[in-house]
Amino acid sequence: MRVTDFTPEDGEPTSFAERTKNLYRKHRGKILAVGGAVGSVALTAVVVIARNALEPSVPEDTEDQEQTSATETTGEPRQSPTPHLRKLTEGQNASEEKKAQYKAETGADLAPGTTWVHPPEDEDPGEAAA
Repeated sequence: MRVTDFTPEDGEPTSFAERTKNLYRKHRGKILAVGGAVGSVALTAVVVIARNALEPSVPEDTEDQEQTSATETTGEPRQSPTPHLRKLTEGQNASEEKKAQYKAETGADLAPGTTWVHPPEDEDPGEAAA
C-alpha cells in the first residue's frame, strides 16, 4: 500500500474504521462476488450433509462387512444343513463325545481347536436351512 492511502492531505493518520470504509468502497464488487461464492459453497455443503443424514447408510463394499449371526437378528440359534467343522476360540477344545462322533463319521481324528457340528437328528436338512 502507498503511504498516501493512510495519510490524508492534512498529515493526520486516518483511523482503522475510515481505512476499512475506504477499502470497502474501492473493492465493493470484488467483496460481494467472493462473499456470494463462499455463501453458495456453504449452502451446498449444508444441503449435502442434511441429505446424507436423512438417507439410510448402505455400505458400498459389503464383502468386508462382518456377517450378523442368526442369533443376533432373530434370537434363535443358526441351524446348519450339513455336518461341518467349526473353529473354536483359543483355549477351547471339543468334547470327547464330539471327537468320537467325528472319528466314527469320517475315520479321522478331530484337529485341535475345532469341533464337529451337525444339524439336529430329528430335523430334515431342508427344514434346518429354512
